[in-house]
Amino acid sequence: MNRSLVYLTKRSLVNVFRKSIKKPLKSIGIILVTIYYLYLPFILKGFLTNFGLNSRAGFVFIASIGTLYLSMPMTLTYFKRKGVNFKQQDINFILASPIPPKQALIYALSKDIFINVVMQAMFLIAAIFVFDIPLLISFIYITINIIFSNFLSYSLAIIMYASEEITLKQKQIIKIAVYLILLTFTIFLLTMVISQSLKNGFDIAYLLSIISSPFVLMIPIFGWQLGWLNLMILGATPLSLLATSLFFISTIYLTYVAYKMKSTGDYYEDALSFSENVALLQSKKGDVTIAEAFGKKQKKYSYEGTLKGLNSKVIFYKQVMERRRVKKYFLSFGDIIYLIAGIGLGVVSIIFDDFMDSSYFFEIMIGISVYLSVFFKPAAGWKSEFKNYYIFVMPDSSIKKLFHATLLEHFLSLIRVVFLTVPAGLLMRVSILEIFYAIIVQSLLKAMITYVSIFIEEIQGAKIGKTIASMINIFVTIILMIGPIIALAFITSISLFLSFITISLYALIVMTLFLYVASRQLNNIEALDR
Repeated sequence: MNRSLVYLTKRSLVNVFRKSIKKPLKSIGIILVTIYYLYLPFILKGFLTNFGLNSRAGFVFIASIGTLYLSMPMTLTYFKRKGVNFKQQDINFILASPIPPKQALIYALSKDIFINVVMQAMFLIAAIFVFDIPLLISFIYITINIIFSNFLSYSLAIIMYASEEITLKQKQIIKIAVYLILLTFTIFLLTMVISQSLKNGFDIAYLLSIISSPFVLMIPIFGWQLGWLNLMILGATPLSLLATSLFFISTIYLTYVAYKMKSTGDYYEDALSFSENVALLQSKKGDVTIAEAFGKKQKKYSYEGTLKGLNSKVIFYKQVMERRRVKKYFLSFGDIIYLIAGIGLGVVSIIFDDFMDSSYFFEIMIGISVYLSVFFKPAAGWKSEFKNYYIFVMPDSSIKKLFHATLLEHFLSLIRVVFLTVPAGLLMRVSILEIFYAIIVQSLLKAMITYVSIFIEEIQGAKIGKTIASMINIFVTIILMIGPIIALAFITSISLFLSFITISLYALIVMTLFLYVASRQLNNIEALDR
């Protein structure tokens, strides 16, 4: 590697160490996140055991699904010269210098090494302690996989990102071919599982066997990579030996092609454009739309509305007008996903009647809703209001300002809950009253979690850092959910109505408390940005 890159790498590591001393909270946050991911296999062990996935075949299945549905699509981003982020210092010290373009690309890709190592360490821990795979086999598999998968991914990135010989038409053909392979495999998998389940009932062993079939292992490059996985974890078969050989041969060959390939830095302009967009999104600190996240401009629609309401009530109507100008039908694709999920749950309960018991509908819906609320949060539109000066001179109390600023979010949450709960309840043939109870409780718990997150992640996060605040928020939310879990476990068996009242009152009290505490902190424009 170029000597200047070696020097830059050393100085970057020194600077990272110095920053960790000056700002220890951020370093603590990174350490906590790392510990969380390393402990994640133990958290999921019970779930995997319940579904019969805590076996060697289960490990192969999970790793295979991740390779096919995560690695393959992500690789396609290199065709559009996206996915590799150059920081501002990289632009100044690398792209503006006479460093070979391929080495500059490798340097940028190498910044993800820490994340890759943590993920591989998580898989190693999972293999040993969750899937009961011997230490030696797990260590050999992970070690060889790290070496060859990194060579493979770097080679593909260089060839697709920096190649000036592959035409746009050829890239489009390869892209379409990959998506067709994924679509064909998905249809094949669903067809085989559903047909088998209708004949003999749902069998997880049959599902696991499909992932090791020739249809999967003969998928070029990524399927061959799964051959090595099958060989080490499930044992040698003619098919796994063939796929493994093709994996090693293709990796060596692609590495050689990438090494010999000529590149004059034609990708620089596109790389700079992508990096600038990433920097812009990072400066918004999470307040981005889905369109912006995918590098597209937000569409605008002509909509004429009228502001209504007195004092802080006008905030809600302002947000509705703004949403109508960026959403053609008010609802987004993300909202429709809840409807699809609700129908899917109902269909699953019909096809696999032993998989989901309708007598636990109330508990199932609340559990799903709480999980989605904690780990999958939509963009908080209320934050933009408190970054404007006008809200602080508005003649109203801070608690009303925050409530009306989050009212649209509550309304959209109610719509998503209805989309999720109603079709699932009707297909599972539960009573209308039980569906109503589930909708109210889910909406209240979501509102409670919203205000808890506002206080911890947004307000306190501005003081102690977003990473550590996010970890604290998850921890506090889990503690706060102990009450509803106890009510679901014990009171629901006695009386559904009593459980509904208990959880609703609990959620209202906690929601009001955090709404009040959070509103008291939002007394100036610097509260969310320090």
